[in-house]
Amino acid sequence: MSSSSEPHIARTAYEVFLADLRLEPSAADYEQWATDHAGDPDAPRALVDAGWSIARSSGNLDRALELFRRAAGFGGEVGRDAQVGVAEQLYALHRDQEADEVQRALRAELDDQPSGLGTVRVFDDMTEMLSDAGQDHLALGWCQAGLERAVEAGDDPEVEERRHALLISRSYLREKLGVELDEEDREARAEADSSFAELAATIRETLGPLPPGSGADAALAEGAFDGIVLRWIREDFSAVRSRWPESTTVYGGDYETYAGRIQREAQSYEQSGATRVRLVSGGLADYEAYARAQQRDPAAPSTRRDYGEWCTTARPDRVRLWPPERNEACWCDSGRKYKKCCGAPARN
Repeated sequence: MSSSSEPHIARTAYEVFLADLRLEPSAADYEQWATDHAGDPDAPRALVDAGWSIARSSGNLDRALELFRRAAGFGGEVGRDAQVGVAEQLYALHRDQEADEVQRALRAELDDQPSGLGTVRVFDDMTEMLSDAGQDHLALGWCQAGLERAVEAGDDPEVEERRHALLISRSYLREKLGVELDEEDREARAEADSSFAELAATIRETLGPLPPGSGADAALAEGAFDGIVLRWIREDFSAVRSRWPESTTVYGGDYETYAGRIQREAQSYEQSGATRVRLVSGGLADYEAYARAQQRDPAAPSTRRDYGEWCTTARPDRVRLWPPERNEACWCDSGRKYKKCCGAPARN
């Protein structure tokens, strides 16, 4: 007879699907799951994930919009998450009047919802989305309302994290709009600036001085790193697979699958105890020039490994610290923020 101190945690069918799939799901995988499991409570979540995957990988905003609208039709918490996606695609398509109608309808719906993590999360996401879309006045209104709802939600660590993010967003939005900052804004800004300064100081201390004009994510120093991950830039991925067809077995058939593998490789370094992980963005032309100059076989994995190491000193513009901050641009060239792209829970 055996026993376990670990409690059994039930997983939904969708969670099992995500956990058991060997490759990173593609937009088609997510959508197919939703079709095959029509009526399952997670079907709209799969459609939302499909929408973000499409927007992230191909930039097909119309198709992403269609998927978000399908998910929004289910209503509920996931439906409200989907409406954020609907509004974002409409603003990106320069259909501002329709986008404004969506955000107003979503705001009215949220006004009828109790305060809690799900509600505050939507206010935070809308604040960020509207700010990115250049709708700063609207963003500030959502931000202030989100802060009020966070206070109503009471003690909850995750709500508090969202409230803190909203305070930082409010300080930047108010400054951008020429609104005088209050004491809470100044404290949030000081804390955000202090956190960045501490990060930069840590990098300088462990890796050497930052190159002039560079951000903390591009800081480099000579010497060995605990982890170096080479990834091909998105625009060269198809050419790399054509150049070396056998690479498909390692990289996968599309960039989203490939990005998922790169993310997991970087995570594996971090989880194994690496204190520094460098993500090298490899370009095909640059790589082939390196192989010729070194008289190396470009098809050999060892050449790719050495190219990644070489870039850490010879191509500092191609190297960044991993992982990015939540609100930084994602490393995979999708144009989205890390927390909504490769750093999103659905992908991790």
